Amino acid sequence: MNRGESENSSSTESKKSPDTTDKKKATHLRCERQRREAINNGYQELKELLPPSLSSIGCKTTNALILFRAADYLNQLKTDVDATQANLSQLLAQVQTLELIATQYENMSAETSVMNKSSLQCRMIQTFLDLCYTSFCRQVDVSSLQSVTQTLLPWVEHLDYDDWEMS
Repeated sequence: MNRGESENSSSTESKKSPDTTDKKKATHLRCERQRREAINNGYQELKELLPPSLSSIGCKTTNALILFRAADYLNQLKTDVDATQANLSQLLAQVQTLELIATQYENMSAETSVMNKSSLQCRMIQTFLDLCYTSFCRQVDVSSLQSVTQTLLPWVEHLDYDDWEMS
């Protein structure tokens, strides 16, 4: 390269350099502005998500205040979730207890039914035996062994179950 070309090339670079620098600067400023807008939009969304009861009346809402209130609100929600989970655990334990009690009642009901059936059978046998005993007392002479042996066999042979009234 000769000297003239060298000067031309450096003057071309100096012309490009401010233009390129301006473009880089503009791009940087645009990116920085978009970043700030995104942050501000995020703060605004966060502010809108917070319940009104946490808003500071009469105070300017700064980004630091929004973050502080958001952290406070998240701690409150965490406490609420923990309390709700504890309540849920307690209710689940109550449900299990009630299911166990219901099962026990069902089992008792089934056992009572069996006992009632068994009790009915016992009463029927008792009634039958009471009738037999009454009939025995009326028809068998128990004054002596000889009289028992003479009256017992005819009593057994002539038992008439149809005449007995079941009460």
